[in-house]
Amino acid sequence: MNRTLLGTGGLLVALVLFLLVNAFSSKVLTGTRLDLTANRLYTLSDGSRRIVGSLDEPMTMRFYYSDRLTADLPQIRSYAERVRGLLREFVAASDGKLSLTEVDPEPFTETEDAAVEAGVQGVQIKEGSGELLYFGLVASGSLDERAIIPFFDPRKEQSLEYDIAKLVSTLGTPDRPVLGVISSLPLDGRPAMQFPGAPPAVPPWFILEQIRQTFDVRPLDGDELAIPTDCKLLMVVHPKHLPPRSLYAIDQFVLKGGHALVFADPFCEADKPMDDPSNPMARYMAERKSDLEPLYKAWGVRMVPDMLAADRQAGLKVQFGDPSRPESVNYVLWLDLPRTAFDADDLVTGQIGNMRFAAAGVLEQLPGATTTFVPLVQTGLESMQVPSSAIQFQPDPKKLLATFVPTNTSLTLAARVSGPASTAFPEGRPAAGPPEPTEDGSPPPPADDSPDEGFVAESQAPINVILVADVDLLQDQWWVQVQNFFGTRLANATSGNGDFVINALDNLSGSNDLISVRSRHGFARPFERVEALKREADQRFLSKEQELQDKLTATEQRINELQTQKQDGSSLILSPEQRTEIERFRAEQVATRKELRDVQHDLRKGIDDLETRIKFINIGLVPLLLGVVAVALGSWRSRRRRD
Repeated sequence: MNRTLLGTGGLLVALVLFLLVNAFSSKVLTGTRLDLTANRLYTLSDGSRRIVGSLDEPMTMRFYYSDRLTADLPQIRSYAERVRGLLREFVAASDGKLSLTEVDPEPFTETEDAAVEAGVQGVQIKEGSGELLYFGLVASGSLDERAIIPFFDPRKEQSLEYDIAKLVSTLGTPDRPVLGVISSLPLDGRPAMQFPGAPPAVPPWFILEQIRQTFDVRPLDGDELAIPTDCKLLMVVHPKHLPPRSLYAIDQFVLKGGHALVFADPFCEADKPMDDPSNPMARYMAERKSDLEPLYKAWGVRMVPDMLAADRQAGLKVQFGDPSRPESVNYVLWLDLPRTAFDADDLVTGQIGNMRFAAAGVLEQLPGATTTFVPLVQTGLESMQVPSSAIQFQPDPKKLLATFVPTNTSLTLAARVSGPASTAFPEGRPAAGPPEPTEDGSPPPPADDSPDEGFVAESQAPINVILVADVDLLQDQWWVQVQNFFGTRLANATSGNGDFVINALDNLSGSNDLISVRSRHGFARPFERVEALKREADQRFLSKEQELQDKLTATEQRINELQTQKQDGSSLILSPEQRTEIERFRAEQVATRKELRDVQHDLRKGIDDLETRIKFINIGLVPLLLGVVAVALGSWRSRRRRD
């Protein structure tokens, strides 16, 4: 079949069907929606539907979009259409609680002033023109509260549904969420102590400063018997030697619907033990691990005891050996993990470029667990587990590398655990331990041994916790360079560790419905079959090319051998053997080049045939099928009205 004739005929059929279907659907199919995209790009997740369905008050969304300025920006225009379509899906699912208005803020107009006043971000697209492109969303409630997406960045399209759902979910709750922090490390810094062997002063960790920009951080003592009622989110850092009642408090907090982000570590390098002048070995023998083993077990997961994750490919380069002649060695326990190490479908890790870990542990799901275990960060296949005792005294990066034996298995460093769970304390709150003496010598208050009336044995809703088998990644040295500029701390991030923490807390601070909102797949989909054809042809082409090169090398060697066998004075005269070799090579060269052309021709032919079939399906067959469906649906509705 002639491809030109087929394409022209398909276009004519499509034009006729387009007019008929549009005229018919405008009368019959009003309000009908059908998402035929492979990844359901225009279909809301169940979490988004529950969020908009639970709205108590009406909400207005104003979509600011500079339509005229994007006339020459097809990427922005196509993305704007996708944003517009998704916003309409939110409106359709809200049962009238959401309304959408589109505003085109023309330059130097009152509508532009309104966009700026609302907080929409303008982007200059033509230098010197003074015209700004606006592409954002402002939502307002009945009490004039406001939430905003300053700019829809096409590079963050995977989080599009989540961003809109979060805007709807958080509108009307302007107060910052309360974050309870339990830590055995000085995250807020520590002054120098004035006694022999005391640890030096510790500056505040910058990660806490970042967190305070979004959350109301409330430090909790490790001996807390209950998490404050206004605290819906908990961050636990290096839970070392937590008493049973503190473990019980965390257990009940999670089972009652609280969300938690936990950083535990089988060998925390940030945990610096004090020196003992009378015992130099004390600092090496001090325990530097932390775990929530009873809670992990109840949640269906474990951190492999006393084992560290090593990755030969992701190991950071370190200088090791004699200071005068140091060697550059891959330290397999200090990892710089690339984008491929992260779960691209989870909103916490989907946009992270890299992360750094130091002597991290390994997380595993327990057999028979009732919870779901989803790895967020994993090592590559060139990994193995190393006992923490290997670095307890003096790490030897060169020895670790020399004895490295990869297991061809990825190791999980961070994971999301969700689903139904039971308590780690089936008998209720543990008995109180002996009271601690007071500083002034007065009798300590009596311990509260009354039963916990709010005790729950099973999770009231699916639990949602994120577990990380490393604490050191929070330290400044692993993710940020901080400078003091006239009293202001300026930061330059060197890895995505901070983004991971903020993303995790931001995600966990929402409801379970918001957390369940999926990360969207990319709107742009590659032509996988065409790419496969190209890869196949490239492989054949390279194979033939290598064959030609091998023949050329072999022939040149043969000519050189014959040349050395000739008598002196005749080096410029080709022997019959040399002529034969050259002629044979040239013949083979011509034949091989013909084969290469045939490979390229077959590739082009395969792609052209595939393109013809796709055109026929998209231009002719699909509109025809849609027309048939529309006519059938219209006839069915007409019969129902007559009946």
